[in-house]
Amino acid sequence: MDSRTLTQRTGQARGSLMRLEQDLSRAKRNLKSATRNRIVGGVILLIGVIALIQINVATGVVVLLIGGWVFVRAFVKMGQERRSIDTITDRVTNASAKLAELKVQPSVAE
Repeated sequence: MDSRTLTQRTGQARGSLMRLEQDLSRAKRNLKSATRNRIVGGVILLIGVIALIQINVATGVVVLLIGGWVFVRAFVKMGQERRSIDTITDRVTNASAKLAELKVQPSVAE
């Protein structure tokens, strides 16, 4: 492989690795956000139970529905983000290996 082609492929591999690392960082932030939303949903559910017992049945039911919706939606999002993180991690590993392979490869000028 000539020097120019090797340089081009190495640059493409670096760019691909950087994009994957950014995607992984974004997925981790989304997982943290979903975890926070799950906690908020749990607190709203707890408030709904308290409202159901002490204040008003209609208010309690509405709050329970809202809390349940937030909680379940956060749980689904967490599952999606965990699968995404696993997939991206595998891709980062492969991209790192490809880049390392290109760096080791000797360049031959024609």
